[in-house]
Amino acid sequence: MEELLKELYSDERVVPPLFKYKAVGPSQYERIYRDSLRPEFWAREAVGLVWERPWSKILEGEPPSVRWFVGGLLSPYKNVIGRHAGTWVWEKIALIWRGEEGLVKAYTYSDLDRLAVKYSGVLKALGVGRGDWVMFYAPPTPEVLALMLASVRIGAPFEPVFTGFGHGDLAARIEDRRPKVLVTVDAFPRRGRPVKVKEAVDKALRLTRHIPKVLVVRRMEVDVELAGGRDILLDDAPSTDADEAVVESSHPLFGLHVGYEGGLGRVVHGAGGYLAQTYATTRWIGLRPRDTYFCTVLPGWITGITYVVFGPLMVGSTVVVYEGGPDYPQWDIWWSVLEEYAVTVFLTTAGALRLFSRQDPKLLEAHNLDTLKLILTTAEPMEVKYWKWAYQYVGTGTAPSIDSLPEKLSGRAPVIHMFIQTELGTFVTGSLPNYVFVPIAPGSVGPPMPGFHIDVVDEAGRPVRGRPGQLAVKAPWPAMPVEYSEWYAERWVGGVYYVGDYAVMADDMNIFPLGRSDAVMKVNGYRISPAVLEKAALSVPGVEDAVAFAVRDPQKFEAPVLVIKGSARPEDVRRAVREYAGPIADPAKVVAVEEIPAVDKGALRRALKAYMRSGAVDEKIGGWLEKIAEKLREA
Repeated sequence: MEELLKELYSDERVVPPLFKYKAVGPSQYERIYRDSLRPEFWAREAVGLVWERPWSKILEGEPPSVRWFVGGLLSPYKNVIGRHAGTWVWEKIALIWRGEEGLVKAYTYSDLDRLAVKYSGVLKALGVGRGDWVMFYAPPTPEVLALMLASVRIGAPFEPVFTGFGHGDLAARIEDRRPKVLVTVDAFPRRGRPVKVKEAVDKALRLTRHIPKVLVVRRMEVDVELAGGRDILLDDAPSTDADEAVVESSHPLFGLHVGYEGGLGRVVHGAGGYLAQTYATTRWIGLRPRDTYFCTVLPGWITGITYVVFGPLMVGSTVVVYEGGPDYPQWDIWWSVLEEYAVTVFLTTAGALRLFSRQDPKLLEAHNLDTLKLILTTAEPMEVKYWKWAYQYVGTGTAPSIDSLPEKLSGRAPVIHMFIQTELGTFVTGSLPNYVFVPIAPGSVGPPMPGFHIDVVDEAGRPVRGRPGQLAVKAPWPAMPVEYSEWYAERWVGGVYYVGDYAVMADDMNIFPLGRSDAVMKVNGYRISPAVLEKAALSVPGVEDAVAFAVRDPQKFEAPVLVIKGSARPEDVRRAVREYAGPIADPAKVVAVEEIPAVDKGALRRALKAYMRSGAVDEKIGGWLEKIAEKLREA
């Protein structure tokens, strides 16, 4: 823990030149923050939504079962797209989509509306009604994004599943969610080769009892096998008239399955509270109607849903979506996107910055990024040195600004790291360019945002400063899940929600996350359940038992390791994990042992992680832990 803290913690505070005359001090911010910790604060923010009927009560219930804006009725679609009808935003560009091969498509807000209305009729004709789930296993093509908006329009909650997950993970989500329709594509390009996701869908549906309709969007015109009575191409799908839904505030809007220690747990966000929190935080973090915004996080993750599908469109910004990865056709493709579309706000992950910092700086220097005014980052803890690299190399630009000197790489645009979690719904910490901007602490995720009662506490629940503790939320927030698993409910203790991360809070309220406090893995920002890897391993003939845990990794932050008992070959186990859970869960190492201690699996995972991180020894299995560590050192 001490070594990790040295990489992630900093006493330095930075005010970028672009915000030199806007920053407020810690004492002034604390006064503003303390005044925001009342439900009335969020009621004032919720007035920014379009309500068909006002709420009668701000919130009711006890955590974790809390409902916000009780009695209120609203059209979620009107609050995302329809609110711009009749304004200058309606005919401005809403979406610029760029495919990996260079294909570019642009849509105004009115174009997106026409597509969403058309696809609403398609979903209705396929039997989707209010409250029915629509699942997506597809990259965010324009058609896929419009189908998500169409789901919102007719009151059908949706769940996007990241295409980096394998068919086994997809099957588990289908079985639990039971969608009426599953949307996919024939294939999408990755490094010039087709990823045939329709084939993964077919494999997943061979594992499930629930069989939804499958709506296939043409992306690469590859041959696909269509199951009669189940599969239909979007181009051939029937359509009918579909009304725009007005729903209660707690009506399910969308959901995700997230990794807990024991497996995948569902999280569902309600329309009113989530949209109020999203609209507020999107404005606070710096997005405005005249901004062009590029987010590299796809809608299979909470950041990509909140800050691609919903928030920027609610605000009226232009959203840039790039289909490919950061390294194809070469490592400057994202810098090309920033330059070619004059992007003003860039949102990416700490893991991406680690990768970019190791590439040839000439690839970055070849691009003019002077339109960039904000760099936002998230997903996992970020080492101080990578914050400084982003600030100096990406944030300086070519033109002087106040006391920014390009030849000295002295920095110009803020690099703002923020904390988000699926259960929280939005960013909940960070210095706020469009609200209250405080000096940036490199490596931190900033202070709690107004309205979020966030603290770092010890084992007794007492606030701690300057040393590690548990990150906790001490009061309900509007985007609280309206449906959830028992694992989420168990994290509420005495009216306090324990997020599941270690962190340090400085005296000026800056928070420095240190990674998960449980055995859930954080791999390149992806939240992965160890139980899912163990399930995949146990599907291999010859594997009698398995336990998964995470080790520190200089690039991915954490990397999975599997310990197996049995006669199976490690390479067969790795292959099974990649196929079942996806390449993002690929174990860095599979360790074969003769015995796995017969103790609680959760305790065993945590003991392994603690021993690898800090050398902490569980007396009952200390010798076994040492053997595992020795095998990893040999590898």
